[in-house]
Amino acid sequence: MRWISLMFLFFASFITYADKVVIGFAAEQLMREFSLNSSQWGIVGSSFFLVYIITSLIGGTWSDRFGTTKIIFIVLAGVSIIQLGSFAIIGLPMLIMYRVLLGAFEGPIVPTGLSHIAKIFPAEARGFAVSVFIAGASIGGIVCAPILVSLIANIGWKWTFVSLGFVSLILLVIWALVNYFSQNRNNHTTIMTKKLKWSHIAPILRNPACLLTITLSAASYWLIIWVALWAPVYLTKIMKLAPMKMAYLISGTGIASIFLVFLISTISDRIFKKTQSYRRSRVFVSAISTIIGGLALAVIPLVGTSFQWIFVFLCLAKGATYVNVSMATQVMIKLMPERAGFMSSILTLGNNITQLVAPIVTGLLIQSAGGNLALGFNYSIYLMVGLFLLIAILNLIFVRPDDIKENTISEKTVTF
Repeated sequence: MRWISLMFLFFASFITYADKVVIGFAAEQLMREFSLNSSQWGIVGSSFFLVYIITSLIGGTWSDRFGTTKIIFIVLAGVSIIQLGSFAIIGLPMLIMYRVLLGAFEGPIVPTGLSHIAKIFPAEARGFAVSVFIAGASIGGIVCAPILVSLIANIGWKWTFVSLGFVSLILLVIWALVNYFSQNRNNHTTIMTKKLKWSHIAPILRNPACLLTITLSAASYWLIIWVALWAPVYLTKIMKLAPMKMAYLISGTGIASIFLVFLISTISDRIFKKTQSYRRSRVFVSAISTIIGGLALAVIPLVGTSFQWIFVFLCLAKGATYVNVSMATQVMIKLMPERAGFMSSILTLGNNITQLVAPIVTGLLIQSAGGNLALGFNYSIYLMVGLFLLIAILNLIFVRPDDIKENTISEKTVTF
């Protein structure tokens, strides 16, 4: 049943990502229908994250107390209700409220999903399992765009939102059935979570292993948001790629990088199975991959306008650094396995803050170069390269999760 649960989480990640980005594809229709200017549309865009960041922390933490199954059920139920109620959107205030509520319900899905995987998969298989879960959003970004654009053009934005609500409702029913049948199997155990005081949590959060793991994952999200927001401009205006070539390059490197993440995660799992060492299998693999990815990113401004070389180095940069999200999850949960939801929430919080800060810093760097747009983009690229190399080296030196003593219970998995 664990593989069925993983496939469900993959599709849950896929559909919640589609829920998040669909508004961008409907921008033209919405702005015209409600007579919105650019400033008002900017408020609509940012409103999703107003409560999202908070619930991503609270929801993941609550999953330790109330169970991951219940929190995922609440997420899907809330998203379904919000999307099915899209016909109530009749103006800017309701549109903003819709996005705020959608973000509030979607916030817990990532940390809770990561915590659920930690409960049902043994440590030697979690690298690949987490990568599959995270890939749901990546593949969603590649696959859902043409589908959503076609739906919006043919049936309108309201029916498109409602259609996504029906998909979430179907997933909700499937999740209920999966949980029902898994509970009726005879051989399943659960993690018994003891109540912890802040005095137990604080030393873990102050540990260099925790702080450096969070920053390495956050650095990866810096590149993720750069690719999403700035790469199209960089590739067309600086690298002189035609718009369609740019689209093919971003989509192609996205698909290729997913397979690279799967490959690196599988290698990490095999190393862990042989050594039972988080430092060797998770820390070393992620840090070395990050150094390789950072160097690949540094080469991109030097290859000129060659489509082939840009593709190769961007694919390597994305795949070798995106794997940090999977590796970081393993290390964070290792630091406090009895609080997998809380530790996943802390990691997710760092990633979300990066997604807010990175676009602003990148914009300031590009603007600081004045009229020299290429120089400004180079500033932004080599800032990421510097972050990757510095944080990876610090991880190699200081992150030793195997030395952390577990103060409460030993790490166990739920088996179905």
